[in-house]
Amino acid sequence: MAIQTGSNGITGSSVSSTAVLEAPGLFGSLLRRLPTGEDFRARLGDLWTRSRPWGEFFNTAAMNKPDLSELRERVTQNLAHYAYNYATIFAVLVVLMVLVSPLSILGALAIFALYTYLFALNPEPITAFGDHLVLDSRGKSVVVLVFSLVILWLTGAGATFSTLLFVVATIALAHAAVRKPPGEADFESGFPGA
Repeated sequence: MAIQTGSNGITGSSVSSTAVLEAPGLFGSLLRRLPTGEDFRARLGDLWTRSRPWGEFFNTAAMNKPDLSELRERVTQNLAHYAYNYATIFAVLVVLMVLVSPLSILGALAIFALYTYLFALNPEPITAFGDHLVLDSRGKSVVVLVFSLVILWLTGAGATFSTLLFVVATIALAHAAVRKPPGEADFESGFPGA
């Protein structure tokens, strides 16, 4: 909170999102770690381009039953190597989930409208409540996050979303367990695993 003295000598207070972000404790620490809208857009753009080739991902010749002794190392290597593929599968399933649920479509449109208003139409910080609250990029991200959570709860999409997370985690772990790690020699064909 900042104290300001006006030209008439009256003091007032204003709270900015940067002051909130500088707050000590768990809340301030959490807010500093939240991605901004720019971070979110950059990550979405990188998702598809950083995915491994899908032919390699679905190559059944490079899949086999793992030995229990190598299972942990195999899963760790494959989860890191194919992380963007798993994230892409998750993104596609989220889109399908939204398309089959009309209420989710309305919720997604409301979230998109708020995001567009805060980040596309008003890229500069927004002041609210007279000049008492200034929402910079991180403050806007907090507003979108809270609004999204409320919409997910109201539309019942939260439970569907949790189920979707479980399904994608199961797919990722199963694939990572049976897929030979990248670079492991394929002794049947004589070539490194692809």
